[in-house]
Parts: sequence; C-alpha cells; structure tokens
Amino acid sequence: MVRTMLSAALAATLLATPVQAQDVGEIVGGIARQYLQQEQDRAAFAQAQSANTLSAYQSYLRQFPSGMYAQQARERVQRLGGAVAPPSNQAGSGVTTGTQAGSGTTTGTQAEVAGAALTADQRVAVQRRLNALGYNTNGLDGNFGPGTRRAISLWQRDRDYTQTGTLTQAQASEILRGQAPAASEGTGGSAAASGPAQDEAGLGLSRQQRAEVQAGLTRRGFDTRGVDGVFGRGTRNAIAAWQRANDLSATGYLTAAQVERLTAR
Repeated sequence: MVRTMLSAALAATLLATPVQAQDVGEIVGGIARQYLQQEQDRAAFAQAQSANTLSAYQSYLRQFPSGMYAQQARERVQRLGGAVAPPSNQAGSGVTTGTQAGSGTTTGTQAEVAGAALTADQRVAVQRRLNALGYNTNGLDGNFGPGTRRAISLWQRDRDYTQTGTLTQAQASEILRGQAPAASEGTGGSAAASGPAQDEAGLGLSRQQRAEVQAGLTRRGFDTRGVDGVFGRGTRNAIAAWQRANDLSATGYLTAAQVERLTAR
C-alpha cells in the first residue's frame, strides 16, 4: 500500500516536471519525508481522538499547528472549554518545522543537513543506539529511511522535542554520547550535563530489558499500555506512578537501581 502510494506520487512528479537523473534520488527522498510527516500527523490526531481530552488535542496542536487535522483539533479544544491559538503562517502545509538557534525558520530536514552532517559510520551508530534504546529503525544500513525517521520521531516525542523525524546536531550528539550536549538547543546557553532522561539513556537498555521493565511494572499493577520494549507515554506514566508509590522522585525515567528492582522476580 505504502509502496504503491509512493510510486504513484513519484510518477506524477516525474511526469509533471522534467528532471535530471541525479535529481530523482532527491525527489524520492522528499516524497518519502512528506509521506512520513503525513503519517505522523494522522497518528497523532488519532491518538488525540482516542483520548478525547483537552490536553490531548492541545498536545496535537503543539506538534502540528498547521497539520491536516488542525482545524478539527481547534474545534474540539473550543468545545472542551480550552483556549485556541491562531493558526501559524504555514496553514495548510502539514509540515512540522524544527527550530535552530537564532532563526526558528529552518525546516527539520534542513536542520539535520546543516546541523547534523553525519558520516555514514555515524548514521549507523545513531541507528544502533536508537535500537538499543528500544526504537526500531528497521535496519542498520546508515540510510535514514522511513523506519529510522519514525524511530527518531518517537525518540524526540519521549524527550519532549518537536517531532520532526530529523536530527539537530545537539540531538545527534545526545544519541551518540548517551548524554546531553554542552549547549542547549535553540538558546546557545549552557545545559545540564545530565538529567533523568540522559541518565537512563546512559544505561543502554536493550529492547528486551525494557520489555522486562514493562512486565515488572505490569505485575505490580502499573499499566504500561503494552509490553513491547518501547518506552512510550504509557510506560513513562507507569514508571512515574510506581516511583510515587515508592516515595521516589517521579521523573518517569529509571535509574540502574530502579531497573534492578523492577526486573527482579
């Protein structure tokens, strides 16, 4: 289905505009990125509809202020008694942009090209690290295709970054080094060398270990919304609830000692 849609879009583009052979790869990449953004938009709105709460629709609008379903989300926010922000200047585009220091206008793809110019080895290392953290890239080939883009997007979501599916230099450094970079994104200021999210990332938990953590939480009565080895919002909420119940700091991220407690039988 996806392949058929991409093929049709590519054929229409090639027929509409004469291109050089070397441009075909760029066109294919652009179509794939556009399709991925649309799928992320669709999935985010479906999640908001499933929750059907004010915060869920507001969360969707923060991620996709000019998304395909932005108007519907704003109407739902109004009906639920919330304030509605005006549409952005990119209304109707459905393309989420990343933010770089001092500009705020560079797209996520440009941010990755300009801010995270990774070598082939580094791209493989990013994929390997994402898989180790439980985000399946569907391969370790150094090619950032739809599988890797989705993994990056989920990684960004779990760290409260804008879900672009592309990496800034700071984000690439965080993944590769397992800790926050020296300078914070978008501010040029200093960032903490570590924090709960970075400390957990430094543990290098495999997908199997993450699934064992989820199983441990579930056994203790804290619903993770699935045992799949991916720490999404359901798992983060379950971790925080378990931490509160045990008089621990409710960060939603785990220390080594907490992992050991949760995986012990």
